[in-house]
Amino acid sequence: MGVVPVDSAPPKWQLYAGTPCWIELVTSDLDSASEFYAELFGWEYEQRRDSEGGHHLVALHDGFPVAGLRAAETPETAKWRLFLATSDCRAACEQAEEKGATVTVPPGELGGVGTKAVLEGPSEAEFGLLEPESSWQFDVGLPGTLMWAELVTIKAQTADLFFQDLFGYTSSQFGTENQLDYSVWYLGDESVLARVSMLREHIDAETHPHWLLYLGVAAKIGTDEAVRRAVGSHARVRVDPYDSRLGRAAVLRDPTGARFALVDPSQAPADTGSAANYDPYED
Repeated sequence: MGVVPVDSAPPKWQLYAGTPCWIELVTSDLDSASEFYAELFGWEYEQRRDSEGGHHLVALHDGFPVAGLRAAETPETAKWRLFLATSDCRAACEQAEEKGATVTVPPGELGGVGTKAVLEGPSEAEFGLLEPESSWQFDVGLPGTLMWAELVTIKAQTADLFFQDLFGYTSSQFGTENQLDYSVWYLGDESVLARVSMLREHIDAETHPHWLLYLGVAAKIGTDEAVRRAVGSHARVRVDPYDSRLGRAAVLRDPTGARFALVDPSQAPADTGSAANYDPYED
C-alpha cells in the first residue's frame, strides 16, 4: 500500500479510488490520546479547521501528516476510522447509499486534507470517504504510520460484495490454522486492504464490526518493546505479540479505549503466520 503527496516532486503515483488515504482517531479524551501517541511514535500536532466543529488535530511524523485526532462530540467508544480515496466525496456517498450504506457524518471540509464523510456499510462497519485537496499529504509504510488495515465483520460476503462493487476491488481468499475466513482486496496487482470474518459462535453483545489499523514500529525498537512502552503509558494489551506475515504484531487498546495494532515489518517471515491470527473477539 503506497500513498504519496499529490503535488510532490517525482516519483509520483496516482491515488486510485478505494486506496486508504487517511486515518482518524475519535475519542472523548483528546488530551490523553494525543499525549499517548506522541510518546509512542514521536507524533507532533497541528490544529486544523474542521467543518464538523470541535477540536481537531493533525498528527505529524517527521513533518508529514499521518493521522487526524478529533474530540467526540458525544460520549462514545473511542475508535480509529479508515478513509478511502474518492475523486468526488458527495457523489461517492450517493453511490454508497444506493448500495446499502448509510451516511452518518455528511461531507465536510478538513483544512489541508480535503472533503470527508463517514458512512456505515451494509456489513455494519463504519468507514470514511475522502476527496483529497491539492495540498493533501499522507505518509504510510514507515514507523509511526499506517502499514495495513483489516475489516473485521460477521457479514463477510456482504462486505466483500459492497466494497468490490463500490471501488472495483478484486480479492483473494485465504484460510488459516484458526479457520478464519480472510480475504485480501486488491487494486490492480497491489493489495490494499483485508477483511476478516467473525465466527458467529464467538460473538456477543460487546462484539462489534470494526477496522483494525496496523501502525508501524521501527526495527530498532521492535514490537515487544513498543508494547512494553505502550503499557507503561496506560495502554492495554488485547493480543500479545505474535509472528505474522505482516511482521511481529500485537493488538492493544490505547488509554482512551481505541483498538489498534502494532507491527514491525522487518520481522515478517516468508512462510509463517498470518495477519488473520488476530482474534477479533478478544475484548
